[in-house]
Amino acid sequence: MGAKPSHPELLDWLAAEFRDNGQSIKQLHRLILNSATYRQSSATNAAHEKIDSQNRYLWRMNRRQLEAEALRDSVLVLAGRMNFQMYGPGFRDFVLEHPEHSPHYEYYKHDPEDVSIHRRSVYRFLVRSQQQPFMTTLNCADPSQQVARRNDAITALQSLALLNNKLMVAMARHFANDLEQSQPNTQSAVSEAFFGPWAAHLPTRKLPTLQLTRNSTAWLTHAAFFLI
Repeated sequence: MGAKPSHPELLDWLAAEFRDNGQSIKQLHRLILNSATYRQSSATNAAHEKIDSQNRYLWRMNRRQLEAEALRDSVLVLAGRMNFQMYGPGFRDFVLEHPEHSPHYEYYKHDPEDVSIHRRSVYRFLVRSQQQPFMTTLNCADPSQQVARRNDAITALQSLALLNNKLMVAMARHFANDLEQSQPNTQSAVSEAFFGPWAAHLPTRKLPTLQLTRNSTAWLTHAAFFLI
């Protein structure tokens, strides 16, 4: 607080753009969000880290907790099941019971293999009176209220939800099956999972240590009967 801006010339330029474009906040957001700086990876660089460890000069994107929608979408992309269809009606990830008098929205009864729900979360049908339990656990905003800022708490319940949610389990199974079919052995499958072309979509956004890779290979080799 109170520090001088790190990029005063850029700040002045953005102010001029804001003025010249009718003071449109939407246009300003579009300009910033589509910039190369904003769309950078959060991956670190040892040489840059020594010069600017606080990332004051924006040589990478700052790490942040993924929102519920972004996490769900990342898992779908990782599993190769994301439907990128744009526009149109939203999808319903619930079964509607007793719609004639007292509707019940049963989220746990919906089939996670239903391809109609594999679209981006921005197209999810929101029920104000009965929220999606999984998304709520991941701090998704309450659609019945005005929320200026989401809660970014990290809880043990979120880990349990990610391990047991039907959609997460189904997508994990697809990801594992794809690796099993494309790789000759367990070690290759683990390496491909961590370092393959989809590594950029990992929800953790963090590459594993050598020890973690070895532990994962050992676990899959000697404890395969635990797999779902």
